[in-house]
Amino acid sequence: MSDDTFRLVVAGGVVLAAVCVLAQAVAMMVLLRSVNKLKEQVEPLLAKSGPILDIVHSTTLDVAPKIMEISSEAVEISKNAKEQVARVGELLTDFSERAKEQVARIDRSVEQTLGNVQHAGESVKETVLRPVREVNGLLSGIKTALSVYSHGRRQSVDHATQDEEMFI
Repeated sequence: MSDDTFRLVVAGGVVLAAVCVLAQAVAMMVLLRSVNKLKEQVEPLLAKSGPILDIVHSTTLDVAPKIMEISSEAVEISKNAKEQVARVGELLTDFSERAKEQVARIDRSVEQTLGNVQHAGESVKETVLRPVREVNGLLSGIKTALSVYSHGRRQSVDHATQDEEMFI
């Protein structure tokens, strides 16, 4: 995976996290408003609740044995729920591990493919440029031969030295 692609993926993750945090903040503000409205509605009821609480207390004494039975059943249900949550947690852990393995495998495949594409590009470039260099050398030799034969004399050593200095 190239650095640019990796940076884009990381930037996308950061943007997604920022959006989630912003959504949480908005949800908390809405919840705060709802709680404040509920508080305003409940405060007048507090004064009227005294006699009702006395009735509730006497009823609670009568219903206490039943509450104890329900409480024991709730404990049992809670244990079962914890077991189910543990199972779901194991499933999520297994899924997460498998997903990580798949992402790693995809990453290796992408890296291998990029390597193959780069190797193929280099091979094509070398295959195309080699004949071009050979033809260029051949044409340069022909040009030099024609130049020598057309002038009928060889160039001086000074000219050759000057050519070599320009090359260096």
